[in-house]
Amino acid sequence: MEALTSLGINGKLLIAQIINFVILLLLLSKLLYKPILKMMEDRSEKIASGLKSAEQSEEALKKAEEEADKIREKAYKESNEILANAKAESDKSHKLLITKAEAQADQIRHHAAEEALAVKDKALKEAKGEISGLIISALEKITQNKITDKDKEEFAKSAAKEIL
Repeated sequence: MEALTSLGINGKLLIAQIINFVILLLLLSKLLYKPILKMMEDRSEKIASGLKSAEQSEEALKKAEEEADKIREKAYKESNEILANAKAESDKSHKLLITKAEAQADQIRHHAAEEALAVKDKALKEAKGEISGLIISALEKITQNKITDKDKEEFAKSAAKEIL
């Protein structure tokens, strides 16, 4: 210890400081160092857990995007099918309407032809009656005699046959 004293070091004080240092070291390791290490380990675990969660979220996002693409593609196909079906149905309805319209037009033409024939027949009958009346009047004036009803009928029939 004399050597320490010659250097200016107090031995008792050095031992006391070493004991104090060991006590302080033990106290710090128990009270401060271990809790800080535990806190750092917990924090490392949280960071690792966060990274793992981020990776899982990224994978889930990729899967969701792939599924969304599949759903979009399926919806696009279905909409095209619906559009094609609607177009086919529209064409079918269009053809049916055209067929009905053509049938109705044919029916109207047929009815108009029948009416025209009826009007023509009626006009011919009226014309025959007027023509026969005119012929009889002309014959009476030419012959200046009264023609009997029987003669009138015969003249009217023969004249109508010749004219028509």
